[in-house]
Amino acid sequence: MKAILEFQLPDDREGLSYALHGLDWALVTWDVDQKLRGWLKYGHDFKTADAALESCRDFIRETLREKNLTLENG
Repeated sequence: MKAILEFQLPDDREGLSYALHGLDWALVTWDVDQKLRGWLKYGHDFKTADAALESCRDFIRETLREKNLTLENG
């Protein structure tokens, strides 16, 4: 069995990027899930909900950067 994906470039460039980097996106999701699990299981030192959310955002963006991904352009 074969599966062939076709993209009309440059119009489908974003779709191509998602297709090529799907595993990286899955790994980012895994990393975020594990970080949140760790904070829940082992505790954290967040003083407010806002501080926790800011840390989550920072971790997501840092993890995306490590994999050369961005939220802005896939």
